[in-house]
Amino acid sequence: MMSLHKERKQKGAFLVLFAVLLPVFLLLVALVSEIGRIWAYHTKLQNAADAAALAGAANFVNGDTIDAHPNADTFAARYVAANLGHNLTSSPNLQQFEAETKAASGSEGEKAYYRVHLEEEIPLIQATAAWLHRPTFLVKATAVALIGKEGTSGGGGGKKLGKMISIGSEFEGSVNEANVSSIFGSVFDGDVVIWNQETYQKMMHSEKDSKYFMKEAKDRFLTREQAIKAGLYKEPLWTGNDYPGMDNQSLMNQRNAIIAEDAEAVKKAFDNASNVVVKNDKQSYDLPQDTGSSSSYYKLTSSDSNNFTINLYNFGGNQDEPVYIYIPNDYPSINIQLHEDIVRPIIFCYFGKYPNNPWYMPSDTRTTIRFMNAYDVEYVDEKGNIKKRSAYASFRGSIYTPTAKIEPFNYEYGNFTGSLYADKIQFNSNHANFKFEEFSLPGGGGGSGTPAVKPRLVDNSLW
Repeated sequence: MMSLHKERKQKGAFLVLFAVLLPVFLLLVALVSEIGRIWAYHTKLQNAADAAALAGAANFVNGDTIDAHPNADTFAARYVAANLGHNLTSSPNLQQFEAETKAASGSEGEKAYYRVHLEEEIPLIQATAAWLHRPTFLVKATAVALIGKEGTSGGGGGKKLGKMISIGSEFEGSVNEANVSSIFGSVFDGDVVIWNQETYQKMMHSEKDSKYFMKEAKDRFLTREQAIKAGLYKEPLWTGNDYPGMDNQSLMNQRNAIIAEDAEAVKKAFDNASNVVVKNDKQSYDLPQDTGSSSSYYKLTSSDSNNFTINLYNFGGNQDEPVYIYIPNDYPSINIQLHEDIVRPIIFCYFGKYPNNPWYMPSDTRTTIRFMNAYDVEYVDEKGNIKKRSAYASFRGSIYTPTAKIEPFNYEYGNFTGSLYADKIQFNSNHANFKFEEFSLPGGGGGSGTPAVKPRLVDNSLW
């Protein structure tokens, strides 16, 4: 049996050991807690770096170069502040934005990367600070993102036109008046994209313009409610979702930069093509009758800048090979009239404006394009009399006029297959069928083309 004296000695030894180990235990608890807090903040800092790198890579535009990239840096800094609640511009903190090109494998040439490096001193709790002999701890995070670029199609084509309808600033007119209760009006199998945020929000707050129904809904004679329930509709898309962090003005600047690049690419393609037909002797052209050529490239100008009309008929030859029509000069208005179904794709390109437009407000420099698919056809009635009635031509191809306003776009009936790009579109189209088919702007070089590259995070070792 243990003596009372020995038992008291053991209890005393335990108390001494406990007293010695308690500070060590508390220090370990504090250290574990501090390591967890530092790791949590490193995760937060890394998320900020990731977001900033992606934002910078996505907004590497408007003259940004590898050596100087203020636009990308502005958006990267915004994302740092948005994720952390503050920026890191004061010493000893650091936010560093860099860009660099690296050789890629195979035939890919060079790839460009955008790098964000963040450093921040965070305060330590008193116990950890005393143990480490310093009041703060430096947390670092680095992220590298691949800078995106547009793709090109093969076979000599240029940039792919990937949206069915793209509107810069204004949308007007009627497309859904016949789809209020049942779907028997105009239908859209493709994306409708809006650049201007105010226009997009206005459309989304409109019961009529916030949904576009698919042809299957009309073919099945569905009501509006049934079509929505079946998911046979699409909503307008705002381009700002593809450029995170951009305000509306920056977004429109981005659009203008893209248009400028496309205009230069189309001009270069026509300058380099060997079979371009140049016509500049008329104010009104009937195509292809007035060309006497089987070329796929037509550069048109008008002898009367105030009355430029293009009457389109179907081109012969390979019905899947596009015909490119390019108008290089500036005009106040251009009329495009269809006279029969256009089966062979026509890619119509115009980038002009008209600074001194006498027909509209001086502040509106946009060219007015009038697009019409209704035409007159003769027929013989039951009494043998020759009369006329309206017919509606279908169109296949792309109308790429991003600086102009198509006002009106008269397409009440018929099939439109391809894409339509303009700054403003005034639709008069309540019973037509719109379907997306991807075409490309004219380009040179042939070959298999290059795929589009979207900004994405990559391993830091690629830097």
